Amino acid sequence: MYIIVVGGGSVGAGLSGQLVEMGHEVLVIERSQDRCDLIREDLGSVVLHGDGCEVATLTEAGADRADIFIAMTDGDEDNLVACQVAQHRFHIGRAIARVNDPSREKLFKQLGITSTVNAAETMVNGVLHEIPGRSLTHLVPFRHAEVNLTGIRIPSHAAAIGKAVLDIQLPEGTGVALVVRADGTPLVPSADIVLQPDDEVIALTRPEDEAALVQALTR
Repeated sequence: MYIIVVGGGSVGAGLSGQLVEMGHEVLVIERSQDRCDLIREDLGSVVLHGDGCEVATLTEAGADRADIFIAMTDGDEDNLVACQVAQHRFHIGRAIARVNDPSREKLFKQLGITSTVNAAETMVNGVLHEIPGRSLTHLVPFRHAEVNLTGIRIPSHAAAIGKAVLDIQLPEGTGVALVVRADGTPLVPSADIVLQPDDEVIALTRPEDEAALVQALTR
């Protein structure tokens, strides 16, 4: 896929690097020439010096053939405008905006930007994820799809220990994507992978099924 990322700060550049590693065609649009030079040194010629809110810049970037548009600057107004131009002028089907001020998230949705990443919420969840004793953490909330990517840590007393995650009765429609060992080793769920204390189960589930999911894995 061809993905345009507006904003070459630490977040935008880090995201772009991961997308490149995944094999996507990526172009970063960044206003600062210094940041452009750093990204070019790191990722190669995948950066364009310019303003991602301007039609001329997006035209030069080939936005009319982009599959996904991501606005990741630290300015909410810039992210909103960039996504609106991408959607309405270039008809990009999927525009994702970073929202730095949580109070503005409703405005983004009212103006048609349904895919948003709440920077403050993501940071809070990241911190909560490291606090012992917390059973469930929202890793990625997909509000537009009404599902969440969650992490559930398995306590030492759980009846699920010693069982394969595929054999545990989970809420209908819940999918387990990964089991992460306490040492950080990621494992794809299979009949041979049994749960151990302090494992983390990464699952995609609906908000209304989260309580049942926690109960099934931690009781």
